[in-house]
Amino acid sequence: MKIIPDNLNGIYPNPAQSVYGKPVVVFSGHRWTLPILFLAVEKGLVELPAAIVTFDRHRDSLAPLNGSEILKKYRTSDEPFEKLVNIVMKHLSPRNDDWIISGMELGLISDVIQFNSEKEQAESPGKVTLHTDSVDKTHRIFHLGRPVNELSYKGALVDSAHESVSEGLWDCLGWDPSIHSLKEKANKFILDIDLDFFTYAWDKYIFPFNEEIYDGEFQIPCQSSFYEDYLPSEFVCELTRKSSLVTIACEPGFCGGFEKSKKILKDVNNLFFKKEMNIEKIKIDYEEILFE
Repeated sequence: MKIIPDNLNGIYPNPAQSVYGKPVVVFSGHRWTLPILFLAVEKGLVELPAAIVTFDRHRDSLAPLNGSEILKKYRTSDEPFEKLVNIVMKHLSPRNDDWIISGMELGLISDVIQFNSEKEQAESPGKVTLHTDSVDKTHRIFHLGRPVNELSYKGALVDSAHESVSEGLWDCLGWDPSIHSLKEKANKFILDIDLDFFTYAWDKYIFPFNEEIYDGEFQIPCQSSFYEDYLPSEFVCELTRKSSLVTIACEPGFCGGFEKSKKILKDVNNLFFKKEMNIEKIKIDYEEILFE
């Protein structure tokens, strides 16, 4: 399925591929998820605002760098898609740390379920952040840990007393813990992956997960009465199969460089996508250019 218009090849140089029959779009900066949501509507893949399940080492939920007025204006006007692309390029943070709240302000994102691989307690001690946008719509951001923890004892996908559950996590995801699966009529959502989820930082150095970490995090059964034989990798695979669309931000600047991003993308393709993506056709080392 062709999703990206030709005039955006400078931002999205990689044609959409398919994994489990779902379109996958790979690009560099995470904020470029937002125009993809708009384009996905035209293809009948999603309805806006869209729910997102995301894997990211960082929360990316800071207030918009330059305020929300221009975002509100776009949302409440009839400006063309090109204006949205221009806003993402010139208005959002180049560090890609405000795209979630910006997407909510633009009317593109409803709720976000976020799996983090790094604890950032300084930002918010809570498990759920509520954000009321400029048109008085309230959104939820569920701040979860790594899947292996959330699928184990007292995790958000197991424990009905968990704070995230009381805020509606299971309903938002369409999750049924008794069958460790999404319900057949689960809500439509976008699966979004930032490759830096699969990294860890030490001082100024960033290292991709090695085989030992992948095995420990995704290939060892969860410790729960519900999931004694359930692998976290199965959970990620199911999210992919049940999603409407998969977006992947390579984020080489937060992965330790282009070569490390490429390695992580290959690991993700092998472990979760059954090698269905053609990695050789994916370009990571490029400069984002607006409207070629």
